[in-house]
Amino acid sequence: MKGRKPGKNSPYYLPDHSYELAREYALNYDTWLAEIRALRNQSRAIAYDKDKVSGASGYSPTEAAAMDIAEVQQKVDKIERALVEASDGDDLEEYIRLAVCYQYTYRQLTMGRLHMPLNKNEFGRIRQRFYYILYGLI
Repeated sequence: MKGRKPGKNSPYYLPDHSYELAREYALNYDTWLAEIRALRNQSRAIAYDKDKVSGASGYSPTEAAAMDIAEVQQKVDKIERALVEASDGDDLEEYIRLAVCYQYTYRQLTMGRLHMPLNKNEFGRIRQRFYYILYGLI
C-alpha cells in the first residue's frame, strides 16, 4: 500500500499535488514534535539581563518562544485531529500515525508486536481518508 493513492472514483480522491502535500505534511510530524521540545527547553534556559532587555523594546524571548511553540503545535494538532477523524472511533490512531508519519509498511503493522486488526484494503481506505481529511485541515 505504500505510495498508493486513491483513484478518481474514490470518495477520498485528491489531485496529485494535493495528495503529495498532505503526505509531506504528515511526514513532518516527528520533526515538529522535536521542535516543540527544543523550543520548550530553550524558553526555560533564557536568562534575563535587565540592562540588555528593556521594556521599551517590547521584545520578550519567552513570549517569542511561546508564539513559536503555539504555531508548531497548531500543525501537530491538525495531524492529530485528522488521525482521530480517520479512525472513526475504532482506536486505530496509533496504526495510522505509524503508517503516515513514520512510513511503516502494512507488513510492519501486522507482524511483530503491533498486530493491526485490519486487512490491507480496509487499512488502505483509512489511510486515504486520513490524507483527504488532513488536506482539508491544512
